[in-house]
Amino acid sequence: RLTALFTFTVTVLAVLSALNALSVSFKNPQPSATVDNVKLQRMPGSGPKQPNANARVMFDMMADLRPLFTWNTKLIFLYVTAEYKTEFNRVNQIVIWDYIVESVETAELAVGRLQSKLLPRHHNEYPLIDQGRGIRNSDGPVKLVLNWCTMPIVGIIWRQQRGQAEFTFPDTWDKLPAATSVHH
Repeated sequence: RLTALFTFTVTVLAVLSALNALSVSFKNPQPSATVDNVKLQRMPGSGPKQPNANARVMFDMMADLRPLFTWNTKLIFLYVTAEYKTEFNRVNQIVIWDYIVESVETAELAVGRLQSKLLPRHHNEYPLIDQGRGIRNSDGPVKLVLNWCTMPIVGIIWRQQRGQAEFTFPDTWDKLPAATSVHH
């Protein structure tokens, strides 16, 4: 009897979990997001004689991710990537900034000039290192793209992107202003 009760309980929980995941799978939320006002600075110790140059990328970002929150949303992992093409790789992506949104109350955010609450700084958290001059010799502009993964309580993790800004790396580091300090 105990085995039958356990099996019935697990079956009911599995069916309810599947219904929960299906109930939001047909929703098509439309969050808004922008990335703009991109500025580059050469990090201290970087320069034309260094094999791998390190740059600070500053940007403004606004996002309203409230439409993504449903009864099945656990959190949203928000991140900015720098994307570029080279002759060897069609897609190169470097994550330069991230943030975890855990509730609908904190899902409307601004980073940069319009920032009103304490969020990660408006420049890259992670180094943008140009290994082997790939970024400086890229085929076309470098794109900053705002990406997010919606983590459900039950179901599939959805990855989306929106908001994009383009910039070109100067061909020499001499043309890039130096950063005055590094904030961690």
